[in-house]
Amino acid sequence: MMGVVSQGPVYYDLFEEFADLATQGMCPIGAPDERGHKDGWGLACFQNGELKVHMRDAGSAAEASKYYGTAWKIAKLNIERSASQSLIVMGHLRRASSSGSVAQKFAHPFVTERDGVTWAFQHNGSLVKESTGEEKIDSQILFDLVLDSLRGRTHQDVAKATLAARKTAIKEYEGFTSLNFMLSDGEVLHLYRDFEANGQYYTLYMDNFGEMIVGASEPILAMQAEPIPRGVLHTVPSNLHVQRTTIA
Repeated sequence: MMGVVSQGPVYYDLFEEFADLATQGMCPIGAPDERGHKDGWGLACFQNGELKVHMRDAGSAAEASKYYGTAWKIAKLNIERSASQSLIVMGHLRRASSSGSVAQKFAHPFVTERDGVTWAFQHNGSLVKESTGEEKIDSQILFDLVLDSLRGRTHQDVAKATLAARKTAIKEYEGFTSLNFMLSDGEVLHLYRDFEANGQYYTLYMDNFGEMIVGASEPILAMQAEPIPRGVLHTVPSNLHVQRTTIA
């Protein structure tokens, strides 16, 4: 996963470096194969709170001309830095838990509208208990759990919804491998890291580069190599003043 909140442009080389993780990124410890993260990709971009770009597909981003074309489109949105412009970018490279779920419709980030607000969500991990009777993967179920508990758009609203979703995941789905996610309404970017096992794999990093804050599952752009703490929700607004609340 990758998430960016920028007061200036988001440069194309960031997308190139991120795409490299499709083939070079970490695989889960004890994984039966070395497929990398080649089962899907997606990009979403909000400009001044409005969703401008949302593109996703199955397959490897590193081999997809559509991925690079979408990245270039986002990079061109704000080439000339302006104090009145803000960009929130989300990117995801998918490693499917099963080959049967490799499809464009299961590629992150997922986007939906609730009460007139457009939300984008991406996740790394799975629920222990498989869903039955639903044509949704674990990440979509978690997205629904968070949105169903939201009572507003503030940092504290999302913190309460995250806690409620976590409790439901434990009670109704017998727990989770990881709840690592990024969520945005176009105004701010929320990042959360949580796991029940395999913490060396379920990492999430965040670094401030002056005009932008970048979050990523693995360090890119020479990010600091210390993951954010487990169980703490981080919210990044356009002024880059991060809010934090301990969830678990």
